[in-house]
Amino acid sequence: MATFEYSDTFDYPQTSVFALLTNLEARPDWIKGILEVRVSPPGPAHPGTSYFEAGKFSGFKSEKTMSVTEFEPDHLLTIATADSASSPFRESYRIEPLSAGTCRVHFTVEVENVPKVAEFFMRQEMKKTQPQNAERLKSLLASRTQQTS
Repeated sequence: MATFEYSDTFDYPQTSVFALLTNLEARPDWIKGILEVRVSPPGPAHPGTSYFEAGKFSGFKSEKTMSVTEFEPDHLLTIATADSASSPFRESYRIEPLSAGTCRVHFTVEVENVPKVAEFFMRQEMKKTQPQNAERLKSLLASRTQQTS
């Protein structure tokens, strides 16, 4: 299994960060490469929410159907494909509060059945994209904070 981890500090309350993470329809706004999403039922993610994502990552097309498998309000969101998928995929966001207005987000992506050569290239790409995605998430939080103030 290939595991990719990244952590970053957000100068936003964990409730605001978690609210955006559970807005699965907003993922194309902060994850580069996602071209289409479908969420059922519509609205914020919760246990059992079904999520379809199609995109292009590192030049390769990707389509996967996932569901929310772990959910702890304001602390943990995990979406994953079925274990029977050809390349099981799991994406997890764990939020650790640091103060009333600051938190740390731990991003974890796990992909099974990845050839070693592909894992090398995925690792190089994830080293670049995970920090970029976190920065886009922060920008989106900033724009939403400005809209509400």
